[in-house]
Amino acid sequence: MHSDIPVKEIMTRDVCKANVDENIHSIAKKMVEYGVGSAVIMDGNKPVGIVTEKDLIAKVVAKNKSPSSVSVKEVMSSPLITIKPITSVREAANIMTKRGIRRLPVVNDSGELVGIITDNDILGISLDLGEFASLVTEHSSGFTEEMSGGICERCGRYVDTLYEVEGLNLCEYCAERER
Repeated sequence: MHSDIPVKEIMTRDVCKANVDENIHSIAKKMVEYGVGSAVIMDGNKPVGIVTEKDLIAKVVAKNKSPSSVSVKEVMSSPLITIKPITSVREAANIMTKRGIRRLPVVNDSGELVGIITDNDILGISLDLGEFASLVTEHSSGFTEEMSGGICERCGRYVDTLYEVEGLNLCEYCAERER
């Protein structure tokens, strides 16, 4: 099954990271630089928390605090929920859904950060797999293209949907018979 591919195949390896001693202003600048919605907070080589856009809004902006005076420790979500590189995309999606989170840092056996997977990564691979599956279905069924309504070139009936099969515009019934 395609959704059982390991997250290491689709994770982002260049993760936006910040040190646990930084302030929110410097982290926000890094997030903008990377073009991402989160930063993994590091204590040495170990990830210890995460700061997201939602954290910045709820814990800094909404409380009218100055980002340069707020420490990461006040804002970061911790303990950090992580997964291994061999975790399946399906399992990562299940963890995100159950925990209500949108990002999962990926750590190796030593606990070192090696990547991150987001809900957008999973959505992207799901769409790619869905498009692939529909192409396979189309070609295996013999239907190459679905069109709007018209007259079937085999039986002469008007239908809402025609299918192009071997150069003919056919209704679903006739297209099925051609297989």
